[in-house]
Amino acid sequence: HPALIQYVSSRGISLRVLKTYCKEIWYKYKETQFFAIGLKNHKNGWELRNKLYKNSSSPKSYTYIQNNHKQLIILEGMCDLLSLATMYDVLMDTSDILVLNSIAFIKKIEKYISKYELVHLYLDNDTAGQDASDYLIKKYNHVINQMDTYKNHKDLNDLLCYGMSKKTLDTNLDV
Repeated sequence: HPALIQYVSSRGISLRVLKTYCKEIWYKYKETQFFAIGLKNHKNGWELRNKLYKNSSSPKSYTYIQNNHKQLIILEGMCDLLSLATMYDVLMDTSDILVLNSIAFIKKIEKYISKYELVHLYLDNDTAGQDASDYLIKKYNHVINQMDTYKNHKDLNDLLCYGMSKKTLDTNLDV
């Protein structure tokens, strides 16, 4: 849908990346039809996003993308996944990916951590994200916090959007 394309474009996310990880989802709620970008979780529920809201369908869970690599990347949400894939696609080709879809799932995903040689955390740069990162880093010696990558930003998408606005500003100043 054009509105979804406009939404992801405004967030700096590549359409190629969007089509790789997400689907366009149409659904009804109280006799009204809605559409959104959907990321399927491992229990076959969906994380749903569009310009107007952030929602999910039942059952809510994390998304685990297994590619049989020795490295795991843990992200907090769908837009973090799409942003990382837009900015650092090489990482996506060399890693398994775990999207929490809620920081509340941090303990449920611990069973995967010991299966990997290296785990990179890209959680939100807020108290909950920092607490979850601290917890995992103290418990596992092969977990690395990557918050320095976006230290002056809320998350990866905020960094991506900042880069877009800076590029636009720089281009406008060159005129």
